[in-house]
Amino acid sequence: MVFSVAGMAILPVPTVSAADASGTTASMSDILKNQRPDGGWRKDYSQTSGEWAKSTIDNKATYSEIRRLASEFKKTNDPRYSAAAVKGINFLLNMQYSNGGWPQVYQSSGYHKHITYNDDAMINVMYMLDEVAGRKGNFSFIDSSLANRSKNAVSKGVDAILNTQVVSGGKLTAWGQQHDSSSLRPAGARIYEVPSLTAGESVNIVKFLKTRPANSRITASIKGAEAWFNKVKITGYRYERANGDSRIIADSSASPIWARFYELGTDKPIFVGRDGVVKYKLSDIEKERRGGYAWYGNWPSKL
Repeated sequence: MVFSVAGMAILPVPTVSAADASGTTASMSDILKNQRPDGGWRKDYSQTSGEWAKSTIDNKATYSEIRRLASEFKKTNDPRYSAAAVKGINFLLNMQYSNGGWPQVYQSSGYHKHITYNDDAMINVMYMLDEVAGRKGNFSFIDSSLANRSKNAVSKGVDAILNTQVVSGGKLTAWGQQHDSSSLRPAGARIYEVPSLTAGESVNIVKFLKTRPANSRITASIKGAEAWFNKVKITGYRYERANGDSRIIADSSASPIWARFYELGTDKPIFVGRDGVVKYKLSDIEKERRGGYAWYGNWPSKL
């Protein structure tokens, strides 16, 4: 296996879930109070120690606060909100690696320092910075210098996307949930998230690439990913989650589904429990992980 070193659409407003960062629902005063000295925000404002006490883009943290601050400034013209938003944007620009990727947690260790596509963290940062670059919507107050820096950051981010797309058998395929920040290879995170290709996050990467001005490399990337989605789709089965468990059921009338993870090199769907051992059947991992994780989905059908 070889690892390749290779226009803006507004995302719909996401539904807030219980796992989302504090900043998605916090009061504006709490957002101002909890901005860290580096300009970012913690995922959970109550966390005071460890990795999660650092600034992060996980679970919608930091970019959600910036969006809300910009919106509040537009409504109130209160300079506290614009100043905090600008400080947050500068943080995201400083957080970016020189290769264009963003880590999950700033100045972190372990898997938190990987380039993180998981939960669309890096992609959502890029959507926002693209709005900043164009001084669109609530970001019309941004000065030209910060807008230009944001434009360059998005361009570098696109380079990181192209450079992390996995090439297998001479063909462009998809991406992992996270990639090593140095080697750019797919990397593991939690014990049940081993290095692999993911159908889920790869879809939103492709959607973002489709908003970019076309060139030969971006076009090849999109076509390669779409061909891979078509190759690994699963027909004749449906995925069912209920009562703290999940299963895959034969159903000739079901729409195509995709596995969350595919094994590098073989494209076999894989499933991993809390023992960290790769299995090839969903039924072979423990009930807690079967029911506690979305192992299949219809993500590519939305392209």
